[in-house]
Amino acid sequence: MAKDGKHVIHAGGVFPNPLLNREGAAAAATAPGAVGFFDAGKFTASVDGAEDAVLYVANYDYLRCLSVDDDIPAGEMVVGIHPLPGMFLNVRAAAGTYTKGQPLSIANGRVKAAAEGEAVRCYVEEDKSYTAAAGDLLRVVIK
Repeated sequence: MAKDGKHVIHAGGVFPNPLLNREGAAAAATAPGAVGFFDAGKFTASVDGAEDAVLYVANYDYLRCLSVDDDIPAGEMVVGIHPLPGMFLNVRAAAGTYTKGQPLSIANGRVKAAAEGEAVRCYVEEDKSYTAAAGDLLRVVIK
């Protein structure tokens, strides 16, 4: 069981059926819920969300019976969910306290409180104030 009570990456909202996905090898060990992009067919964590690439969120690997708590090893297949406006996802967060509606940006494959001048990628969608340790899953809605 997931230590924080979250068991899925895709958590609902408006989306096509099936989801828009892309597959490729993990450039490095990848935690489900990490935000990244595919470079030369390899999933790489986004440094600051400003890369000239489509961003994806790594899904957990249910085909190999891995959960949201199990890293996908380097070189293994990553299925990346293409986040669409209105979609709810559980993504990896930087350490901090988050409140519903708070704007978030990306740093090193995780969301964080958006600072002035940073691109807002999503908003917190937790029901109450949520204190996350580095790497915890945080429910967000895509901008």
